[in-house]
Amino acid sequence: MIGLAALASCSPQTASAPRQTIPAQVPDVPAGTELSTAKTSYEAGSFGYAARYFQMALTSSPNDMQACLGLAGSYDWLYRFDLADRTYATCRRIGGETFAYHNNVGFSYFLRGENGRASVSLAQARALRPGHPVIETNLRILRDASSG
Repeated sequence: MIGLAALASCSPQTASAPRQTIPAQVPDVPAGTELSTAKTSYEAGSFGYAARYFQMALTSSPNDMQACLGLAGSYDWLYRFDLADRTYATCRRIGGETFAYHNNVGFSYFLRGENGRASVSLAQARALRPGHPVIETNLRILRDASSG
């Protein structure tokens, strides 16, 4: 699930340039399938397309936390942290500071190489869901990245 993305599949890199572009347009999909199309695009690593479809889903359902976190996560993978930060602020307004919110924000900071801030956010996620395997894995990977 996008809201529970593990850090295991990434490593921090230079965040100076987007890894992919965000297309101006994407192929039309049937109404109501934007979120599932966004998830499929995200899982396939097509983060520009995922961002557009998550935007469409969020426009259709402005309080959809999955769409919001998916959009922010897509921006993270595109290294568009300016857009990710604004979207995470929207996520916080929609759903509050949930486990998934703090986990994803921690992931965002990890991608930026801001391990201290990542640690704080991941610790907040852990406080909300003690012992959750995703957060324990993320914290272990963060510790390994910070010490190596």
